[in-house]
Amino acid sequence: MNRLSNLDKKIETYVSKLAEETDKFKKSAFFKEYLDTMVKFWVYSYRNQLLIHVQNPFASRVAGFRKWNELGRTVVKGSKAIKILAPSTKKIVKKEPNGEEKEISLTYFFPVNVFDITQTHGKKLPDIDLNVKGDTEKDLLDRFLGFCKFKNIRVEFKELGVNGLYGYSKGGKIVVWANQTVNTKVNTLIHEIAHELAHYSEEGKKFSKTEKEIQAEATVYVISKILGFESKSPNYLSLFPTDKKRILENFETISNTVKTILEFETQKEMAVAK
Repeated sequence: MNRLSNLDKKIETYVSKLAEETDKFKKSAFFKEYLDTMVKFWVYSYRNQLLIHVQNPFASRVAGFRKWNELGRTVVKGSKAIKILAPSTKKIVKKEPNGEEKEISLTYFFPVNVFDITQTHGKKLPDIDLNVKGDTEKDLLDRFLGFCKFKNIRVEFKELGVNGLYGYSKGGKIVVWANQTVNTKVNTLIHEIAHELAHYSEEGKKFSKTEKEIQAEATVYVISKILGFESKSPNYLSLFPTDKKRILENFETISNTVKTILEFETQKEMAVAK
């Protein structure tokens, strides 16, 4: 059996294992409690992420006064609010030059107050650990940054991390949360590389958000098993409407993405050996 067939078999085995681990985690009582809590947190835009960071560089979980009350926590008296911009849409009737009336929607932004969890007290919130401890994988981080350079993908490290944003991909550009461990950065970078490889073609754009996240995080998991580093992929995928069957349905894209990344590693090793 050739090496490629062995790789195919490895990928299939690891994707199946990821599906089983994710299913098991999603069925836990802890996970249900976590979902009931986290649904109350908004996912803020990058601009609001910047506004939050400028006002409170250490913010991690941010919500409004009423949301904190719903979560069983109270904002500490005298806490300084973090100002962000919230959208509001208003419909108006506009008269066209030809006399016809047309209804259009206008979006306005207005300031609202939010508070970080450190400015509150009360009920302890459940939290799913997505951080990989340690800074031992610096060599791997450099290798994947080299892959991005080879593929003409620009990588930037910025202050993110509010309400769970570790990184994002924009088609030719990846942004990674700067304030995390090296080992977490490796996981985040591979996840965003997978998005870059699989989801910006016409075919890739057809996948749903859940399918894209399955494909990206399964790529992290498989590569972590093959190269021997830690990931928190089952924890991450449990946050999406997935099950074993749905994860396995994405096998072809996962396999192709993993191979593209590993082939670069193989080619680099061969070049060094010459």
